[in-house]
Amino acid sequence: MAYQYQVVPFIGKIKSNQSAADVAGQLQGVISQYVAQGWEFHQIGDVNIEVQAGCLAGLLGAKTSYMRFDQIIFRKAV
Repeated sequence: MAYQYQVVPFIGKIKSNQSAADVAGQLQGVISQYVAQGWEFHQIGDVNIEVQAGCLAGLLGAKTSYMRFDQIIFRKAV
């Protein structure tokens, strides 16, 4: 079976008095939103992004850094 995929970035946000359960609720909200649009939740993955220092930062010795972002992957049969 062939699928169409939709990839959505996810960054959970909490305040000092909140917990991981609050982030889980945020994640559930995003999943529910896309499922209501006909998408099937497929998996959560992560993507590493290379961030190169700008000209001035490079002159001052800054090096390339890497950031990791979570991605929610949905699919729909075509």
